[in-house]
Amino acid sequence: MNFDQNFLKTLTVLYAEDDDHARNSLSTILVKLFKKVYIGEDGRQGLEYFKKFHDTIDVVISDINMPHLSGMEMLEGIRKIDEKVPFIFTTAHQENEFLLGAIKYGVYHYANKPVNIKEIIFKVQEACQVQYQETIAKHNYKEAQAYLNVINQTALVSKTDLLGDITYVNDMFCGISGYTEEELIGQSHNIVKHPDTPIETFQDLWETIRSGQRWEGKLKNRSKDGEAYFVKSNIIPIYDDFDSDIIGYMSIAFLATDDENEKRGYKTHIRQIVVEQKRKEMALLNEIKELKRKLGDSEHLDIIQEGSAKASSQNKKLIKQMAFYEEKIKNFEAEKLEIQKKAKEHYFNIMEQNKELLHYKKITEKKCTDFEILTDKQSREIESLYEQVNVQSKIIIDLKDVIAHRESQLAKYEK
Repeated sequence: MNFDQNFLKTLTVLYAEDDDHARNSLSTILVKLFKKVYIGEDGRQGLEYFKKFHDTIDVVISDINMPHLSGMEMLEGIRKIDEKVPFIFTTAHQENEFLLGAIKYGVYHYANKPVNIKEIIFKVQEACQVQYQETIAKHNYKEAQAYLNVINQTALVSKTDLLGDITYVNDMFCGISGYTEEELIGQSHNIVKHPDTPIETFQDLWETIRSGQRWEGKLKNRSKDGEAYFVKSNIIPIYDDFDSDIIGYMSIAFLATDDENEKRGYKTHIRQIVVEQKRKEMALLNEIKELKRKLGDSEHLDIIQEGSAKASSQNKKLIKQMAFYEEKIKNFEAEKLEIQKKAKEHYFNIMEQNKELLHYKKITEKKCTDFEILTDKQSREIESLYEQVNVQSKIIIDLKDVIAHRESQLAKYEK
């Protein structure tokens, strides 16, 4: 097997190894080959990486003997999250208990140290390709089931054994043919064959499908009530599990035209209405018989039936009215609860605002009081200072007079 580098580049790997040399050697190569590599230095870190990125991790490579959390304990934790992610162990030992645990938890490969890097890469590629193929197979199966569901809703599907006896029919086949499933299973498929269809057509059909080929063509069929309808049929052989022997045949048929399809659908709808009507009539007849038995007086039966019908009609009207008013009440209750909720929220908002305003008012009043006290104090201080200024002014004036007098005397002495 060769390396598929393009495939490897699509993969994300979780690698856990506590030995620095072994971890660095292998991780250097893994990082170059794969899309993304999460590297854990022990089992605990490896498990944490997996818990966080498990949706993107395609394969796990891990040592067994690691501190904090062994490789086996890490594997056990991973299996609680993902039961199928491929797991590859590397170890320098051959302990039987580890081998048994590896088998128990579905380890894909068990490699001895020193690891053969090429072997590890091959095993990663092999394991992921198996997972990829399983995913593709599941996707194809789901897609096939979706196609089958579509076919079942739009086509007449039937299966027969090698002799042409019916083994399966879908609802569309029953609806168009007018037969129930119980009436068709075990019967020859000729039950819907119209006598106008040429014998040569069926000879060609059987020769083709018995040779393992697909037959395609237009057939004229006949429903249970004798009416003809045309289908475009595709009939293929069904093989056994080994694709070696034919074990039956499948027919997938579509009504030949939209008009016929609409016609058959309308007839099926009418048939269903008739069946339902007959069922109701039988139920009413049984009720009438029961009433006759209980009352023992047939002459009042019509009156009772009429009264019962009126009462039933009135009851239906009352039930509808009750349902209407109950819905109204529910709406009113919902609106009431919503209004109450908003009113409560508004009330609490207002209360909170009032608390804030009262607190702000107290602070403001205190500030005003303090300001008035300070203003009064400052006014008194200003008046005191004003008086002091007047006194000092008077002293200065007196000193000026004294100085002038002294200067006058000094001038006289100098002369």
